[in-house]
Amino acid sequence: MSAFADLLEKTIAAADIACLRIAGDDAARISTIAKPLLPLAQDQGVAVLFDDADLALKLRGDGVHLADPMLLTKARRTVGSDAIVGVACPLERHAAMEAGEAGADYVQFQPGTASDDLDLIAWWTEMMTVPSVVAGKFSQESARAFVAAGADFLAPDPSIWATPDAVAAIAALLS
Repeated sequence: MSAFADLLEKTIAAADIACLRIAGDDAARISTIAKPLLPLAQDQGVAVLFDDADLALKLRGDGVHLADPMLLTKARRTVGSDAIVGVACPLERHAAMEAGEAGADYVQFQPGTASDDLDLIAWWTEMMTVPSVVAGKFSQESARAFVAAGADFLAPDPSIWATPDAVAAIAALLS
């Protein structure tokens, strides 16, 4: 087992992980990375998403995470109705609403920690049924504030995996 697969396995055991996103656009590299991680995550009930719909389908991932909401319809046709299609949205209500109405399974916001960002998450939670994901670098306090505002999921910045004790850092954010 690779060092990262071992770290992922420990993290899944320590925290409530809903999803693993294997990001990147180099299909050969992503395929190599995904090979040991897909079964490990999926066997534990953790969805695995890719940045490319064709690659998600080929590797039998659970879905796709899109950086561009305009690709939602094409991605949905590619991965099918049972797969997850999530969309990163700007901190702007209209674009997020359009993504939700177009069939996104979640919208991801990448705010800072300003009160306006918390207000957006609170508004989204009150007005919309599409789950929200808040992505970024979090302190325990900011993670708790976003969850208290109504964020359905947190997506810590990938740099968290490079911290001295990634398992503890991730578990602390998600506790």
